[in-house]
Amino acid sequence: MKKHRLSVPDPLILALGLTGITMILALVFGDALRPGLAGVADVLVCWTEGFWELLAFSMQMVLILLLGYMLALSPALDRLSSRLSGLTRNPVRGTVLVTVISLFFGWLNWGLALVFGAILVKKIAEHASHTGSAINYPLLGASAYVCMMVWHGGLSGSAPLSVAGQGHFLMDVTGIIPLTSTIFSPMNLAAWGGLAVLIPLATWFYARKHKGAVPAIIAGEPATELPGTSANSPAPGNLQTPVSRSFWMPLSGALLLAGSVAYAILRSDSTFGLDQVNIILFALVLLAFPNAGALGQAADKAVKSTTGIIIQFPLYAGIMGIMRYSGLLVVMTNWFVSISTPQTLPLLSFLSASLVNLFVPSGGGQWAVQGPVLIQAAGLVGVDYAKEVIALAYGDQLTNMLQPFWALPLLGITGLKAGQIFRYSLPYMLVGLVIFSLVLILF
Repeated sequence: MKKHRLSVPDPLILALGLTGITMILALVFGDALRPGLAGVADVLVCWTEGFWELLAFSMQMVLILLLGYMLALSPALDRLSSRLSGLTRNPVRGTVLVTVISLFFGWLNWGLALVFGAILVKKIAEHASHTGSAINYPLLGASAYVCMMVWHGGLSGSAPLSVAGQGHFLMDVTGIIPLTSTIFSPMNLAAWGGLAVLIPLATWFYARKHKGAVPAIIAGEPATELPGTSANSPAPGNLQTPVSRSFWMPLSGALLLAGSVAYAILRSDSTFGLDQVNIILFALVLLAFPNAGALGQAADKAVKSTTGIIIQFPLYAGIMGIMRYSGLLVVMTNWFVSISTPQTLPLLSFLSASLVNLFVPSGGGQWAVQGPVLIQAAGLVGVDYAKEVIALAYGDQLTNMLQPFWALPLLGITGLKAGQIFRYSLPYMLVGLVIFSLVLILF
């Protein structure tokens, strides 16, 4: 009997398709274009004008993923995941603990959480296979993947960190929105707190109800290769590095960390945004690896995960250029305003962002495409810009529980199938839908 695998549309194809749709919409509704063939030329000009406008933002996104991924591969976290692999002694409690770790790490950095969680789940399965312990391997995978439902409201969130820094692409409209109004706002902390309680409870319920079985895993062997790796590549979390240690690596990391702290203290106009987060991550990476060889191996493995951002973000910038310069942005904003009130706009923004995320899986790309519309609408309706930023962040992260693209690293490391983890991530998504809707209505 033929097995049917879940087909994941290539995000590049989705970005190209979205570009074409935006061009057509601009030709039909854009009021700043000339009629006829001249309008087609105008749309192409708008696209090329916007194509390179997100270069700085793209590099910030590349670094925040790259550095977080590298931290997950560091020797210290590798040892931590090995020690935690003994959680199979109590499968229910162990699965709940994986969920809690995933929620905490996901709030810190999504790249770190996704890779570390996958490595941890694989090592737990290896330990269970060796000891003959029964575990629910798919539930463990879903528990690790739940980090993607909290990341955008956390310390690596694209939209909140973008608007918190100087010179972001919506600076003229919103100004600088501090993290105290977004990530550290009472609304967002309440949402994360609700998830931190209810998601582990849901995990506990499913772990007790579905006991699982002894996994057929061969210890030390990667279940499947990550995209771009070869059979001779070191297994995830087990980088083959020399034991010699470099004095200059931790010294450089400590100096860089001290310099960033001193800058924040001495500069009265300093802000905490993507640049500052990346400096701290860079310093931590220098501190985490024993020598340049080990760091280089981790960078070589991690950089493959950034190719989607590098290739797709110019297309998203082009889409933003079409919307901005063709007049389509004004038309879409006016439509959104016409169906919204100050009370309903954040909820509608959240729901629309949940849908858009299925077609634009990158949070940074979604912010570039959808952010201008929602921010313009918030200004016209009278909704706080910070709340609108968080509403988009909630929508983006919610439907990650149905979006297989970001699950690919986890699936590659663990050998699980998308359908196996989505069986459990769907209930997580329903919990998130309730929590995010409630906080947007109540706050």
